[in-house]
Amino acid sequence: MIRTILLLLICLISTLGFGQELPFSGTKDKKADYYFGEALKTFQTQDFQRASQWIDKAVVLDPNFIDAWMLKAEMKSMDENYPEAIAIYEKIKGINPDFPMSYYGISKVYYANGNYEASLAAAEKFLTYPDYYGKKDIINKIKQNAEFGRNAIKTPVPFNPINLGNMINSPDNEYFPGIPADDQTLIFTRLINGRNEDFYISKKQGDKYSFAANMGFPINTDGNEGTISLSADGQYIFYTACNREGAYGSCDIYLSRLDGNTWAEPINLGPPINTIAWESQPSLSFDGKTLYFSSNRPGGYGKSDIWYTTYKEGRWTPPINMGPDVNTSGDEQSPHIAKDDQTLYFNSNGHPGMGGVDLYISRKVSGRWIKPENLGYPINSMKDETCLVIASNGIDAYIARDGIDSKGGLDIYKFELYDKARPQKTAYVKGIVYDAATRKKITAKIELIDLATGKVVVEAFSNKTSGEFLVCLQANKNYALNVDQKGYLFYSENFEIKTESALKPLQLDVPLQPLTDGAKIVLKNIFFDVDKFELKEESKVELKKLIQFLTINPTVKIEIGGHTDNSGDASKNTTLSTNRAKAVLSYLVANGIKADRLTSKGYAATQPLADNQTAEGKAQNRRTEIKLISTN
Repeated sequence: MIRTILLLLICLISTLGFGQELPFSGTKDKKADYYFGEALKTFQTQDFQRASQWIDKAVVLDPNFIDAWMLKAEMKSMDENYPEAIAIYEKIKGINPDFPMSYYGISKVYYANGNYEASLAAAEKFLTYPDYYGKKDIINKIKQNAEFGRNAIKTPVPFNPINLGNMINSPDNEYFPGIPADDQTLIFTRLINGRNEDFYISKKQGDKYSFAANMGFPINTDGNEGTISLSADGQYIFYTACNREGAYGSCDIYLSRLDGNTWAEPINLGPPINTIAWESQPSLSFDGKTLYFSSNRPGGYGKSDIWYTTYKEGRWTPPINMGPDVNTSGDEQSPHIAKDDQTLYFNSNGHPGMGGVDLYISRKVSGRWIKPENLGYPINSMKDETCLVIASNGIDAYIARDGIDSKGGLDIYKFELYDKARPQKTAYVKGIVYDAATRKKITAKIELIDLATGKVVVEAFSNKTSGEFLVCLQANKNYALNVDQKGYLFYSENFEIKTESALKPLQLDVPLQPLTDGAKIVLKNIFFDVDKFELKEESKVELKKLIQFLTINPTVKIEIGGHTDNSGDASKNTTLSTNRAKAVLSYLVANGIKADRLTSKGYAATQPLADNQTAEGKAQNRRTEIKLISTN
């Protein structure tokens, strides 16, 4: 900023002595000129108080000294003292109504102060002059932004931010919130005494937050930690730390895992994510496979751009720039990828906006991120809006701002995002894994599989202390959920989500059966057409899991049981259930499992799990089940 102003002033001073070629802005008073020179020197060393004193001396000797007044106006503008800056620019216009740079300067100040009509008028006046100073591109952008701001105020969007209160906010600045998919934890950055950034964490108790506590070592250090992203299940955090020993650049991205109840020693993600440049502000996708972040590394479109990397075969791929539709010649920062994996929020000073830094939304259409849209007024204002986080329901949003009910500086607020700016709704299934015999919580591998493609969407592990896990669910999907741990029968569940309106958070108990004779599980992802016994294609996901289990446990022998509800003829149900069990057995044999380890039986409706009087009960009773005959 200071360098920019100095270049501007050099431009102004260079007009001296050119007669009528350029507007005169200097002074013929040598002492006033000397004072102005001293003002420039002290300004360059950022001694703004002394610079202002030298300027005051200069304009006393020559009240029409435009260069001196311009420097003073710029200093007032830098200090965000816009009323005084405007008054000085008006004074310059009084000295010389045809001095173009006064209109340039006042247009910028009016825009920064949110007076878009006045900014437009001054910009249009400046554009009537020859481009003496090469500023027309800049003023055209200000004009574009002022036009946007004027129209945005005329068409405000719904916005009712609610301060999260004293349990979260304090007299210090709070910003960059992070939440998991269940919205039960809030981690944010607090700037302590204006010097050090640390993370604070709060847990929800009902619908209220607990008193936010410092996360402590090893996450927080004597250095600065800021901008956090939680994995959907809250078991991992990606965050920014600056000026740490062994870092690759000024700020790098780090990873830590929740090991039981404590956070593990952070790991620097290293190359190719971290470089000698500035990498910051990570945001992790719902499946943990894509990481978005901001960087000023070479190869971008502006000062800082948004990049992304994907996790494949145990490593992060070289980051890819999000391209010129998202990134500009300015700064794009603070990306937040919504849980639908199709909607990105970020801040920018390069797209048309209300002033300073605004918040924007871009959506992925046919695999491409489309041109962003400003989130509108009053979410955006003449001040800087830097971060936005959206809950998995697609409605609740968190923002950092300076409100009239602020506890001090920037506070974190919650609000309902208006319809047009919402991502697709998502939900989640949250469960607890435990030993069915002892009830002890255990860690286990969790896989969420898209049955249409057979691909693993999410791979995670339950917490070793609490047994908890969480995976996100999206609309129009048919999912298999498998939970697996050595020494236990695997657990199977199915989630068929037909529409977005059917999405809702689900709670699940997952009792894993130890490998003991007689233990049973229901294979909930084995599918047949009505009154048929040919295995449907979607069944192969579950069958591969069963084959894997039998391969890992080569001494185990099982019975495959077919079950129906009580509809229709009993003898036909016996035949149908027998044939369905045989179909599973035949598939296992065809895929390498020895036949002497397998038996099958049709039980028809003789062993119901639920009431056959309801549709839901009948559906539970129509099932394929396996029972451990022998584990030795």
